[in-house]
Amino acid sequence: MSQHILMSEKEGQSYLASQAAPEFNANDFPEGWSGAGVEASGVFMFILKVDKESDTFELHASEDAWLAYVVSGSGTLLAGTADEQRTESVAYAAGDFITFEANTPHGWINNIDAESRLLFVKQA
Repeated sequence: MSQHILMSEKEGQSYLASQAAPEFNANDFPEGWSGAGVEASGVFMFILKVDKESDTFELHASEDAWLAYVVSGSGTLLAGTADEQRTESVAYAAGDFITFEANTPHGWINNIDAESRLLFVKQA
């Protein structure tokens, strides 16, 4: 399990503490999708782990704007409509950045030959 290391300052001295980073398997995530996240310093950040033979994450949207970084792996990012019709797709790979405006329907298909990890950040 990952840990959340917290560094704080008091009277010019740094202090360290740690706690377990909460892992999650959201009920609305498809089979093979899981992660861990933390909210601190005005942002919410989570790492999404996608198993190599995971199900497709069908079109969905968030009311929040997000920035993502593909840490490892590759796949296909889907674009679409609010009524879940796919309209476009683009391949993504490790090292890519992806920006999501609020309320943009999107979905994911992971390549079946390797696990992927994606880092997501939004304002808290």
